[in-house]
Amino acid sequence: MSTSRTYSATTENALWQQVAADLAQEENLYEYRAELRQGGYSIQFELDIDLGGGFEGGYELTTFRAAVSNHPGFHFALHEQDWVHEVGKLLGLTDVELGDPELDAAFIITTNDAGVLRTLLTEPSVRATLLKYQELRLSLAPTSHEPGAEVMLVFTKEEGITDPAQLQEIYHMLYVLLQHLAPQAALVG
Repeated sequence: MSTSRTYSATTENALWQQVAADLAQEENLYEYRAELRQGGYSIQFELDIDLGGGFEGGYELTTFRAAVSNHPGFHFALHEQDWVHEVGKLLGLTDVELGDPELDAAFIITTNDAGVLRTLLTEPSVRATLLKYQELRLSLAPTSHEPGAEVMLVFTKEEGITDPAQLQEIYHMLYVLLQHLAPQAALVG
């Protein structure tokens, strides 16, 4: 398991200059973990690449996650529209339509408040990033069914994204979402 790094900055560009410099120094980006702190928010970034070997297939996973404090009970999940999920829709999986033809065609969407989600996802930078990285999962949900469970905003993509510019685009999307979901956030610890 790799060492987790922590980066803090007052601006997104300053933060990503630090991360990009560190990524450039890594010889093998098979496991990378960092906590990214900016503006009172903390986003965990993980890169996990296993090339496999022999009869094993490998896997790649890029994940960003952030705890959402003072959460009002809103939740959502979206993931790529593919044939497996199309079958699920035929079997009763609920797919919310947001009224944005491109987003509706690209994703299976579930939420308890379509109006709030529509406002979040149609913010221009969020929408552009979602459409650029369509084979993803993005969710806002509690970590368990227990009362008071931590609520997490999570982005996952089954690809090992190592380009700092692409990673910054995804980070920016999550940072914008966090600003809307938890405008009074403060760093924990």
